[in-house]
Amino acid sequence: LERPLLGAMVANPVDLARVVLLLHFDVSALMGYTGAVFKNFFGGSGGVAVAVIALALWVTVPTWLGVRAFQRKDF
Repeated sequence: LERPLLGAMVANPVDLARVVLLLHFDVSALMGYTGAVFKNFFGGSGGVAVAVIALALWVTVPTWLGVRAFQRKDF
């Protein structure tokens, strides 16, 4: 159950940013069992790196696709 939960969290940039922010303020105890799972994964440097890379991809991929689509348009 933990792996699909982490996969769903990486697939949703709003929730990913929210969880990383809550873990930064160390209020993961307020999130219950899921907070413990997130603290175990995102609490270390590897988890933070995964979160930063996922958020960076959520910004760069749509931007790149948009730029590519607009360059192909003939206005």
